[in-house]
Amino acid sequence: MDIGPLSSVQLAHIAREHFVNRKSRVEIAEETGLSRFKVGRMLDEAVEKGIIRFEIVSSPGIDLDLSMRMKQRFQLEHAVVIELPVDTDAEAQSTLGAAAAGLVDELVGRDDILGVTSGRTLNVMARRLEGLPCHAVVQLAGVAGPIQESGLEVIRRLASFPGVQPWPIYASLVMSDAQTAGGMLRQPGISAAVEMFDEVTVAMCSIGSWAPPNSLMMMNPAIGDDDRARLLRRGVVAEVASTLVTDAGEVIHDLDDRCIGVTEKQLRAIRSRVGIAGGPAKTRAIRAVLGSGLLTSLITDSFTAGRLLAG
Repeated sequence: MDIGPLSSVQLAHIAREHFVNRKSRVEIAEETGLSRFKVGRMLDEAVEKGIIRFEIVSSPGIDLDLSMRMKQRFQLEHAVVIELPVDTDAEAQSTLGAAAAGLVDELVGRDDILGVTSGRTLNVMARRLEGLPCHAVVQLAGVAGPIQESGLEVIRRLASFPGVQPWPIYASLVMSDAQTAGGMLRQPGISAAVEMFDEVTVAMCSIGSWAPPNSLMMMNPAIGDDDRARLLRRGVVAEVASTLVTDAGEVIHDLDDRCIGVTEKQLRAIRSRVGIAGGPAKTRAIRAVLGSGLLTSLITDSFTAGRLLAG
């Protein structure tokens, strides 16, 4: 409906006083001689007639609706869903790593101790970072897969920032037997990092998929064909650090005494546990890990979020 110029001016004036100059309805009422109820009705009228227009601005590339639905559906502290142009694992790794780098300042504070796992996506994050807000970073699991994609490479990049104290683990994630693992855990450099696990306040974690296979841990030479087949029969479909998870969200402890990494109990004790993963090959694994309650937050892509919400 058209409104006259005088009415339009009055509505615009009241709208500006309230929304731009931050005056209360009572203050505007006192200045104009109107009742505060009349001021309220005029503000509503200004919205209805298009004099007041609201624009909600979010970070580019973030799907707000999917983010909120993921947060509510999986009872997460934070969920960030990044829009992707194509639904591929390679695109998810690249885009999510870059997005995670942009979110570090919001997730990690100056007094936090950051823990990181291995993973291609985390390596992208580390390469894209221009600084780190905290002063200590801990490798949460030993080396899994190629060295250029390991937690050592992630922590090396993060430790290059001024004032950052690294706690690396120069050992394989999985050992051939429990005795060898116990010996490695007694090594001074490794034990120092392991002792820091209980001090970590924010963990940024990749998620490995065992079915279909897309896991650095699964590629570890210490996990033989017999081990792999047995774990798959037990229902393992995913891992976070060295914690193995089934479709039902159950944690499988078969390899615990052979692993050099944060335990399930220690991981759950970390205040903020952020998963960074997406892509077709990781969807089943992400769903399993969300069901386990191991994560408090998730950064994923729009295609994966759609599949998770539809499942």
